[in-house]
Amino acid sequence: MIENESTNSEISFLRHLVGIPSVTGNEKRIAEFLEDEMRKMGMEVVLGTAGENQPVVLGILRGEEKGPVLVLNGHMDTHPVENYQGNPYLAEIADGKLFGRGSVDMKGGVAAMVCSVRRIISRGGIRKGVLVLAAVPDEELLSRGTSGMVQILEEMGIQADGGIVGEPTKLKIGSSMRGVTHIDLTVTGYPKHTSGENHKGNAIVQMGRVLEALEGELTDRYRKREHPVLGTPIFNVGLIQGGEKPNVAAKHCCVTLLRRDMPGEDLEQVMEEIEDVAKTVIDETCQVKASESRIQKRPGKRRLPMEVGSEAKIVRALSDAAKSVTGEDPDVGMVPFWCDASIMTNEGRIPTVVFGPGDIACAHSPKEWIDLEQYKKAIAIYEQTAWRFLHEI
Repeated sequence: MIENESTNSEISFLRHLVGIPSVTGNEKRIAEFLEDEMRKMGMEVVLGTAGENQPVVLGILRGEEKGPVLVLNGHMDTHPVENYQGNPYLAEIADGKLFGRGSVDMKGGVAAMVCSVRRIISRGGIRKGVLVLAAVPDEELLSRGTSGMVQILEEMGIQADGGIVGEPTKLKIGSSMRGVTHIDLTVTGYPKHTSGENHKGNAIVQMGRVLEALEGELTDRYRKREHPVLGTPIFNVGLIQGGEKPNVAAKHCCVTLLRRDMPGEDLEQVMEEIEDVAKTVIDETCQVKASESRIQKRPGKRRLPMEVGSEAKIVRALSDAAKSVTGEDPDVGMVPFWCDASIMTNEGRIPTVVFGPGDIACAHSPKEWIDLEQYKKAIAIYEQTAWRFLHEI
């Protein structure tokens, strides 16, 4: 891609964003900077909050005629910097890469979205519909920023017709993702002195049998209902607690499962199935119970799966734009992580896809970086997508 004054300034803009510290909980400074940029661009700006020092910033661009509403969403917060090698805010450039905390997750996406809207405005703006540019906090923790964005739009009477979350996908279109649920599975036995040889009431021993059954029987059941895009539900046993003394059979043993859920699954049925498998192997003197975990990051609000069909307007507009810029049809499929696109799709009823520059594998890493060629292409793709979505499709 040929360098010119415009692309140089767009890279400088990204460097400036990376240079602003914005670890989750401390997004005020970068939010104020983006608010100022949106006002300079001539956008209507609406502010909200997700918590102390966590503003939600919406820039709104309206066409003269009624039409569709498109939301470009990106989170301002970053992972902590303690493990970063070097200066996390220097935004150094080498070998076509820009280094720094948040460069790929996801200030690259935020900067590309802002630059794309700036291009649109510089060429006269939009004729139809509404374009919303959302810079949100708190994605790395509780996702209260995007929930706040959804609430602001509802209060304004704006129902969006499509959305893009600019998380790094290497310019592939993420139209579906698994959800995330933390489940506590507890076996209750009965304590007794270990001088005897009977371990039927030992909750830890019983839990060992349960885990084997889950790995075997439950995994087999999941394979039989494979999703054509997302595959099967998967789970990981990440925590285990149990017992009080070495000489007493454990009364309780609890494991915490992280489960990647599929569209259409009911949480109560998911937990019942886990209990049913467990009950086939534990002793009749013991009990087993599955429940939503106390460590769930968003109590009462599961991180739901999402799925947007290939014929959705946002998928078609983005696919056409990506092909126009890159010369190739983009891959359309699942993303292996959970993000705010789920909240937009499920809470906001906004068909939303994930699309952005960079590789998610670099996120949170000791030497985070973003590919600048992808960044520049993303700007053009966002620009063309917005125009096609609002005017042509």
